Amino acid sequence: MNIHIDTLAYSNRLRHLPPAQKLGLALAVIAIVLVSHYPVQIVILLWMSVWIVIYAGIPYQIYGGMLLGVSMFVLTSLPALIFEYVDRISVAFQLDILWQMPIGSGHIYLSHNGLMRAISVAIRSLASTSALFFVVLTVPAIDLVRICQQIGCPTIIVELSLLIYRCIFLLADTAQTIVTAQVSRGGYRTQRLRLNSLNLLVRQLLVRTASRYQQLSLGIAARGFDGEFRFWQPAAYEYSARYARESIVGCSLLVIGEILYRSSIATM
Repeated sequence: MNIHIDTLAYSNRLRHLPPAQKLGLALAVIAIVLVSHYPVQIVILLWMSVWIVIYAGIPYQIYGGMLLGVSMFVLTSLPALIFEYVDRISVAFQLDILWQMPIGSGHIYLSHNGLMRAISVAIRSLASTSALFFVVLTVPAIDLVRICQQIGCPTIIVELSLLIYRCIFLLADTAQTIVTAQVSRGGYRTQRLRLNSLNLLVRQLLVRTASRYQQLSLGIAARGFDGEFRFWQPAAYEYSARYARESIVGCSLLVIGEILYRSSIATM
């Protein structure tokens, strides 16, 4: 999937738009997500999905798979918010308990407030992630580095970020190559073979990744690296007034919707 993400960032339908225009939309949406309530966040999740799947032309299978992976990660953190443990169930806890079970000298119970809080956290996380995916899937890493250089980010941070980004691809590509070789030799047929193959994968992954990183460093040095990366911009970008209007109108409607929702809560 990592290779697909990098490829789509260069071949999507919004590739011609200036990176600053797309990045500005994503940052504005994330800011709204952080201060809004769940109805607006759900709308943001759907709206950014429209930008990614319909406007940018990203295959919904890839985008859906990425969202599913994030959702599984979010779900693993929700039990800590939903379940609570107390030594004694008092009257103050009765209205908050949806389910309880005695454990030892105390009780573990499903909290109503915790459940609402967990739902809010999950929706906020997915809405923020959709905006982040919009940047990842439509803006190449080189363009992000160029923007960071233009706004005055420290050179060491920019270059380290670029190298880490590259090393992630080296790690993923090496792991995929090893797994493919193991599968072709029947290395995952039984449970014992799976464990053995996993052990070999971890050991070989560290060795081969270190070797490929060394080759990358030698390649950079051989090309005359002087401590600063320079990038060539192959084509001029085309500012889109239509997408700019939709971004402004959409964000304005989201802000208005949040204001109306807060007003309705205040009058209840």
